Amino acid sequence: MRLVMACVLALWLAVPAQAENIALVIGNQVHDTLSEARGAGAASGAVSLLQDMGFDVIAGDDLSAEEMRAQLSGLHDRIARDGAERVVVFLAGHFAQAGSGTWLMGTDATRAGLALADGQGLRLDVVLEIAALAQTSSVVWLGAAGGEGEYGLGLDPGLPDRLMVPQGVGVVRGRTDQLVAGLRALLRPGTPLAQVVDRNRALSGEGAIPVLVPFLPEDHTSSARADLRAFNDARDADTEEAYLAYLEVFPNGQNAQAARAALERIRNAPERVEQRLMLTRDERRAIQRDLSVLGYDTRGIDGIFGPGTRGAVSLWQAQNNLDETGFLTREQIFRLSGQAADRAAEIEAEERALRAEQERLDRDFWASTGAAGDEAGLRSYLDRYPNGIFAGLARERLAAIAERVRDADRERDIAAWRRARARDTLGAYQAYLRDWPQGEFTDLARARIAARQPVSPPAPQPPEPPVDAQAQAAEQALGLTRPTRQLIEQRLARLGLNPGPVDGVFDDQTRVAIAQAQARFDLRQTGYVNQDLLTMLISNLFREFFD
Repeated sequence: MRLVMACVLALWLAVPAQAENIALVIGNQVHDTLSEARGAGAASGAVSLLQDMGFDVIAGDDLSAEEMRAQLSGLHDRIARDGAERVVVFLAGHFAQAGSGTWLMGTDATRAGLALADGQGLRLDVVLEIAALAQTSSVVWLGAAGGEGEYGLGLDPGLPDRLMVPQGVGVVRGRTDQLVAGLRALLRPGTPLAQVVDRNRALSGEGAIPVLVPFLPEDHTSSARADLRAFNDARDADTEEAYLAYLEVFPNGQNAQAARAALERIRNAPERVEQRLMLTRDERRAIQRDLSVLGYDTRGIDGIFGPGTRGAVSLWQAQNNLDETGFLTREQIFRLSGQAADRAAEIEAEERALRAEQERLDRDFWASTGAAGDEAGLRSYLDRYPNGIFAGLARERLAAIAERVRDADRERDIAAWRRARARDTLGAYQAYLRDWPQGEFTDLARARIAARQPVSPPAPQPPEPPVDAQAQAAEQALGLTRPTRQLIEQRLARLGLNPGPVDGVFDDQTRVAIAQAQARFDLRQTGYVNQDLLTMLISNLFREFFD
């Protein structure tokens, strides 16, 4: 914001002579020729802080040297005409120094040097002298921008180590953002300047730094406009921290009661009430179990209150004529626990009654089926009550019945074998195997049948084909090694033929496979490898490799 001097002077003249506290805020960050004064733009944050506390603020940013002098002249006129109980000056940007003084450089400053410094910037000693006109207290905040500038011959960048500070004026130095934080702290009623400087190590002070006397008294109240704006900001944020910040600045403000009511609302919000209970994971699981006992689906008992649990809580609250917040109070947790305990007792009584009825039905069915002891009745009982009261007894009796059946079958098996052995004929043993295929004496029966059957003469073997001596000699001439023979067997198997084991031994099966390969390649079928077959097998191997 670049303020035109004529407009500024007109505004000053239009202000009624009633100001008690006045401030000047200038932040020069962007320059025409000098480098950017990093961070100086944060000075604008001081404007709203001062206005909120009832200060009349003259402010501008990125001002030329002439505009800054016009601003300072306006401050001087206001103090001289109306008086000022307190004065705050906040300057941020490029500072230049020499033995004769210190200047805040304007945005139109060049590297003209010491000779033209008064035309390039705002003299700090003049600022301090005007600030000293305050009736009660005056604080000058100086934020020197980071980085070094070059302002010409005779000028050095930054602020001097010590300033000639007039009586009654306090000077605070630091980064601009830290200065804004310090100003915020100072504007809290009842806060001395020394406390602000001591608590913020990024700040340093000199001159009048009161230790006990607050800058603003405890009973300081700001203008209604500042009060309303601060309250509106707190209401827009609508957080506990925002309302507390408002009340810290305006404890007796016009909207203090509304702020305290909002704080009460936030602090008594259902989620905050439940949060203050600090429920453990196990306690949350217990709540989920209680809801489940009462028939509400929490979608798991994991100690995590997600949408499922919140929905279950809301349903429980609705059925108990409570606000459906989805969050629990301590009293609601106790009520829920009591209902769950009552319901658990009811469920246990219902389960006992159900078990008694099931047991009665079990005993009645046993009396009508398994108690008689027959196999059909016992199996009928187990089909209906596999884990019933009498299931073990039923299985024992069925096992005894099965044992008796096996004993009877064995007696009949022995009797049948004795009859077959007494007859001792081929037909008798064959009849035993037919009637008792799994009998105890089947091996003996088969042995005796084999002994009584006539021995058949061996089947005539086909004559071996004559050996092709010439083909055999041709194979021997190749001098095939064992690895080569194994490779031939592998190639024969690859062709879908069956050469037998790939062991480098050409047996009868291998000879048949060789003859089949010779037929496939239109060679004479001898069953012996010759150079032509070997060439065909190897060329086929290379063809597969390159394919």
